Amino acid sequence: MLLFLLSAFLFFSALGKTSLWDIDEPNNAQCAREMMSRHDPIIPTFNGKLRPDKPALIYWCMWLSYKWFGSESNEKTTSFARSFLGFGTTEFNARFFSPLFGIGTVVLVFLSGNALFSLNVGFWAGLILISTLLFNVSVRIATPDAALIFFINLAIFSFILGYEKHRGIYFYLFYLAMGLAVLTKGPMGIILPLATVFMFLLLKWDFSILKEMKIIKGFLLFLLITLPWYLLVGFKTNGAFLEGFLLKHNIYRFLHPMEGHRGPIFFYLLVLPFAFFPWGGVLPYLFWAGHKRRINKKLTNSELFLWLWIGIFILFFSLAHTKLPTYINPIFPALAVLMAIYLEKAVPWAIKSLLHFNLFFALLWLFGGGAALSYFYPKLAWIAFLGFIPFFAWVAGIYFYRSKKITPALVTQFLGAYCFILSIVHLGMPAIDKYKITKPFALRIKQEARPDTLVIAYSYFQPSLVFYTEHHIEKLHKEKEVLKRIKNVHLAFIVSRKKPLKTLQSHVPSLEILQCRPGFYVRDTICLARWEKAK
Repeated sequence: MLLFLLSAFLFFSALGKTSLWDIDEPNNAQCAREMMSRHDPIIPTFNGKLRPDKPALIYWCMWLSYKWFGSESNEKTTSFARSFLGFGTTEFNARFFSPLFGIGTVVLVFLSGNALFSLNVGFWAGLILISTLLFNVSVRIATPDAALIFFINLAIFSFILGYEKHRGIYFYLFYLAMGLAVLTKGPMGIILPLATVFMFLLLKWDFSILKEMKIIKGFLLFLLITLPWYLLVGFKTNGAFLEGFLLKHNIYRFLHPMEGHRGPIFFYLLVLPFAFFPWGGVLPYLFWAGHKRRINKKLTNSELFLWLWIGIFILFFSLAHTKLPTYINPIFPALAVLMAIYLEKAVPWAIKSLLHFNLFFALLWLFGGGAALSYFYPKLAWIAFLGFIPFFAWVAGIYFYRSKKITPALVTQFLGAYCFILSIVHLGMPAIDKYKITKPFALRIKQEARPDTLVIAYSYFQPSLVFYTEHHIEKLHKEKEVLKRIKNVHLAFIVSRKKPLKTLQSHVPSLEILQCRPGFYVRDTICLARWEKAK
């Protein structure tokens, strides 16, 4: 119950207090809204065009959320719900299922840790996961990440529970979870779990479990979950969705960097300690302890399986040419369980390593973050002072460590990270959000636009423009195209970078520039303009 309350309080805090973050959040939220408006649960579209980026499960979840809470902001919600949670906003509604899946993952880690190891391991694994920095990012945004983390880890823990407990229900859960993971993110939802199972059985040289795995019935269950939607979307789009999704967003994304997301092969080894804050400093000890237990033949089947899962996952995404920090989030539950096991008998240098890294993180946030914010957004430089929270947690941790009170030292790191994340979501992110320009521009367009109004994104486009205007956006890149289009309408709005808009205005003197603001996602000035045909 404590883990449930801690995770629910943190994951839902200020959930709807910031506008959607381009590009992924509004893409997903708008796609779900369009599917709902067309009453079509099969074909995902964005801005009226096929969107083959993701399978449908996350859109179905958002559709449900919109049905429950509405797809627009509700000003009648209580002041506490709105101020603390952001409840009643379109953003809260779009993000609602992500923290639910996050809470589910925490509960899964607790139950699995308890069943496979001990109550203490399950509890500490839950605490570690709740306070992990990058996990908190994924369970607070309107993307499939939180759902994928839950389903793929449900598959992983179900298999090892089935292997250890010899109960068929766990293997059925294994196939069920893989099916839902494939409906969430695609082929990786089955490829990586099966690769881990294969390597595990190969290393153990024990294939007797195959008789208990109910392979035929299990894969029939898997196909029953995945095949209907994939067949329907393929048929209804004449194969266009499957071609775009499988070839471009899976194979091509693996073989080539997309959208500028690239990095060296050791990218995730650099990212992991920071992503796993405040526990990143203990990772060297974790790997050392696991290696030592393997050499001494003390590694349990469950530990071996979790290590294989972590290794295969990191290797797969290290070989992929498109890299993002959030891609490795699905290994965090396994890391949390292993860390909870090994911290029970941690050597002194492991705790020192943990504390020293957290000091480094706090100083990096205070000085590195402060310098960056002072340069780009001087009025936001105060956000760097939030780094004092992990700094004071480090001070308390050092005090308890020197008093040889290891458990209180670890608890202070948990509390420091928990409070740090709360301060970021309640103070830091809303302050940053004020510098985002797309929502205020879009709301002004929405207020004045009619159904036949033309809205143009000229030389600048963000998906949130579609979401917040609730209007079709034409993306144009050439001045001639803009001039041609506005001649055929009575009212048009144009969102553009300032320089090309000024050039356009020289050809169309009646074009009125309503507002210009510094861009948030680009280092340029972005303007909103209005044109109306003379009566």
